[in-house]
Amino acid sequence: MTKSDNLKELTGDFLAQFSPTVLKQVDALFEQLKSDSSSKLAVNFGLAMPPEMRRRILADIGLEDDAAPQIANRHLPYLMVMKQLVEKFGDQADSVAKEEVATFVWQEGRRLRLFENEIQQLVDFLPAWFSNIARKRIIELSPARVCSVEADPAKEVSGDAAEISFNGIIGKSETMRSMFACLKRISGSSLSVLIQGESGTGKELVAHAIHSLSDRAGQSFIPVNCGALPDSIIESELFGYEKGAFTGAAAQKKGYFEIAHQGTIFLDEITETSLNTQVKLLRVLQEKQFYRVGGTKPVAVDCRIIAATNRDMLEMVKGGSFRHDLYYRINEMTIALPPLRERKDDLCLLVDHFLKSFATQNGRQAPTLAPAAWQILKDYNWPGNIRELENALKRAVVLADGVITPEHFPTAILENTKQQAVRQAVPTTGTLEEMLAVAEREILDTQLAKYGYNVSKTADALQVSRRTLQRKIKQLGLEKKTL
Repeated sequence: MTKSDNLKELTGDFLAQFSPTVLKQVDALFEQLKSDSSSKLAVNFGLAMPPEMRRRILADIGLEDDAAPQIANRHLPYLMVMKQLVEKFGDQADSVAKEEVATFVWQEGRRLRLFENEIQQLVDFLPAWFSNIARKRIIELSPARVCSVEADPAKEVSGDAAEISFNGIIGKSETMRSMFACLKRISGSSLSVLIQGESGTGKELVAHAIHSLSDRAGQSFIPVNCGALPDSIIESELFGYEKGAFTGAAAQKKGYFEIAHQGTIFLDEITETSLNTQVKLLRVLQEKQFYRVGGTKPVAVDCRIIAATNRDMLEMVKGGSFRHDLYYRINEMTIALPPLRERKDDLCLLVDHFLKSFATQNGRQAPTLAPAAWQILKDYNWPGNIRELENALKRAVVLADGVITPEHFPTAILENTKQQAVRQAVPTTGTLEEMLAVAEREILDTQLAKYGYNVSKTADALQVSRRTLQRKIKQLGLEKKTL
């Protein structure tokens, strides 16, 4: 995540808590925040004259589109104060005193010519907000992922002794070691955790690791797939029901929250819940109690909340499909899981682990990988992440006799790898004719290999005459392969 991305995360967080009504305008405000003198000039005009007059003048001099919808520019100076605060104290966010933050806010507010009551409003809000942000550890102004925490250099080891497994999570890349350090640090806390990552990256495994390292490890860990529960039954599944609450309710039933009492509940795909369900979840987080369906007596509950999603929650909040108050309740800490394509350094470890594991399950010796098969694994982008890798190797272990070759992998992986090879082989410089010739050669070579270098079959598949294909083969220097 870049510095700009981190600043945008903070902008959304700031607006949602300071003034949630303008959250939908966070993109427009952020663009003005990171731009140069034009926006600052617009701010100065805004401080000096009524909004409509300012709007007309800025339109006349080309700083604002008079036809464009007006954004909440009055919040821009507040964001500028927030930006300066983060840039000055971001690296020492854990140790800076609230009084020092308040003094800095007064200085910046006066520099931007804010009114006294506006500066006081920021002083009342910003020190506590900044302290909370520091506690959540998302102040990362260097190019790093949200919540990436550097491991202690004094505890680092190198070579084969490097930590490659953490509560069942495998990896020794810098990204994964950083995540392990982060998990160690937050597991003992009571923070609600949001795990973000693509499908197949191991979100439930991370949630279970957090639970296992916490003080609640001896209690229940209850995983709930919210996306698999229809809206008609999700309330009764989460909170339980009383006898006679509806037709078929022959006896009282405990819900997932009640079963998870003093333990951890993992709400996977939380973004698939309806707004009505989100209201009920928010009430549980705020009041630590709920009502069973058909019940009149509150049930107290004490459990840690870990949620997960593969979607952009901030965009959903801005779009109105996810409640902003629930988002910031479950987002006290964010863990961003990298996709497999961004942690190729761990591929060898993962492959070795899965081959040994699946060989043991099937009562056979762990097979080896042929060089061509290993190259395919390295070149593939793995859109299904670790889950796709696991399934591909499970299949290969069953099909292979001691050595895994490319044909033991699913067709989708082989086809995708060939397409990637063709795209990578196309030069980015040269004339159009030269680049087309290279691409054409790669395509024909791939298709000929697919049909065993049989010219007739390849011509039929490409829907060209055999004579045309033979001429192309000669022109592109492929005739030796067809002999």
